[in-house]
Amino acid sequence: MRVHASIVGILFALLLAAPTSAHGSTRGPHAHPRKAVPLAALVPAQEQGEVPTAGSYALPPIKLAGDGGVLDHTGHAHRLAKVTSGRITLLSFIFANCSDPSGCPRAMGTLFEIYHASENSKALVDSARLVTLSFDPERDTPEALASYAHAAIADPDSKRKVPWSFLTTRSKTDLKPILEHYGQPVAPRHGSDQLNHLLRLYLIDRKGQIRNIYGLGMLDPRFLLADIETLLLEDGTLGPKSQ
Repeated sequence: MRVHASIVGILFALLLAAPTSAHGSTRGPHAHPRKAVPLAALVPAQEQGEVPTAGSYALPPIKLAGDGGVLDHTGHAHRLAKVTSGRITLLSFIFANCSDPSGCPRAMGTLFEIYHASENSKALVDSARLVTLSFDPERDTPEALASYAHAAIADPDSKRKVPWSFLTTRSKTDLKPILEHYGQPVAPRHGSDQLNHLLRLYLIDRKGQIRNIYGLGMLDPRFLLADIETLLLEDGTLGPKSQ
């Protein structure tokens, strides 16, 4: 009996000392943390090639982001520079009446992919932002924008996703210096209610500096997410600050 009791005691002590399974286990002091999933992996693979590893390349500042008076979808006034600083921002220029499937709808589709995928990334929710600014203030009033952006504004899960601001301006006069600073050309199309423009998205860092500009051939959300992650690595949000 004494031998049996000793064996049971030894086995019990070994069970207490042994590491438990991955479910609810306590890591040892020298255990390596599980590697985080790249942000680019949050969205399905596209056909535009392999995405570079975030942090393996640099995104030098291009210039300061533009500023100007804007209105949100509720009609409240803001300064654009304040909206596009403090977080990593993806800024897109659109007009709600755009009928070109490779234009504004394409940009909005890309942003919606990032928006919905962000629910699975606390880093994006806490440190990134989407901003969509209309360059058609006469038709894209705050009320019209609220209708256009209803799917995001009324999303019951929006608090668990990256913030998304929908903006317009009071007039073309207020809009003009913003477009000029960003180099975003817009012109009326003769005999049509459409506007001629170049499709562009801008990546802006926390300090309000433009770090990348995306055109039609660069709207794979995986590349945009890799660039966001690169900036989050650079500023220390996802790792040590770069030297």
